[in-house]
Amino acid sequence: MKPHGQHLKAICEQAMEAGRQIDLADCLYGETTGSCSFISRPTSYYFFLSGFVMTQGLTRILEIGTNCGGSIMSISKGLQGDDIARSRLVTVDIVRKNEEGFKKYPHINRMQGDSLDEEVVKKVTESFDRNIDLLYIDSLHEYEHTKENIDIYTDRLNPSYVILDDIRQCDDMKRLWNELEEKFGDNAFDASEVSMRTGAGFGIIRSRGTLIGESQNGTVEKK
Repeated sequence: MKPHGQHLKAICEQAMEAGRQIDLADCLYGETTGSCSFISRPTSYYFFLSGFVMTQGLTRILEIGTNCGGSIMSISKGLQGDDIARSRLVTVDIVRKNEEGFKKYPHINRMQGDSLDEEVVKKVTESFDRNIDLLYIDSLHEYEHTKENIDIYTDRLNPSYVILDDIRQCDDMKRLWNELEEKFGDNAFDASEVSMRTGAGFGIIRSRGTLIGESQNGTVEKK
């Protein structure tokens, strides 16, 4: 049997291959803070997200950091057949952009507010009737902010997977990802190359059944 790390790699490779076959033409990246102010196409990791949802059969998904909606729309494109009707897709951001684009995705539940605000946390948690399949975080790229989002929503919603964007973008995110790799061992995989996100970075964790505060020897660390 393959080690978990190798199994995650195979899952990610399968996801990217499947995602390349999905039409994401209307899933635009939108506004950016880089040299190009607006990207009018889907970016590479959108295909990964869409393929990951499709190949793993995920239907209950929470995204932290909506921006213009390209990533959650790509996630939606990975839903198959009747999955759209029974899916629960929730995305949270402090701003609300691209109202027109979201009209094609009425099944996506948009929430405006700070994902760490207790009222928002309560509303998000109550949006799901059971544990979720995926927690995808692409918001403020700071150590404490990202870690707190992970801690809160893994505790409340017990996702099967956690995906983090921009794990190579800055020292804070590199530090956090290093800690998560050490903590989760073979249940963490740097999918930056697979998802063609080599600069900013892209990481995946198989998290269900493993507490964020649990060490490799199975003891729970005091917080």
